[in-house]
Amino acid sequence: MKHLASRRLDLDAGESLFFHSKAGSALISSSGTLLVTGAPRWLGEQVVCSDAVLEAGQSHTVHQDGWITVTAQHGGAACILSQPARAPQWETLLSAAMAFFSRFPGITRALRGRYRSAKPV
Repeated sequence: MKHLASRRLDLDAGESLFFHSKAGSALISSSGTLLVTGAPRWLGEQVVCSDAVLEAGQSHTVHQDGWITVTAQHGGAACILSQPARAPQWETLLSAAMAFFSRFPGITRALRGRYRSAKPV
């Protein structure tokens, strides 16, 4: 189960906030109008940025890691940014190793049998 770490962002009219966001993060507009400009990416030979306008109560999900800009329009605005919490590095490595070894059941059975028959020192 993924837990979300959230924070509230308050912006005055015309004020922008530029920050790095992870994929899967959600921006929820709680008041005012927000312009969300996504991370730049290559499309053919051009750099493009996706834009989304959020009215109060609307949300936007960030689809890729990168730097995004949130700009308040038409008066002050506020939003809630919810980012997936980072898993500890060892958990990520352990899950990757388990996924890799699950593809080779013969090896894991042989290792398990060898480990069980080992005598204590």
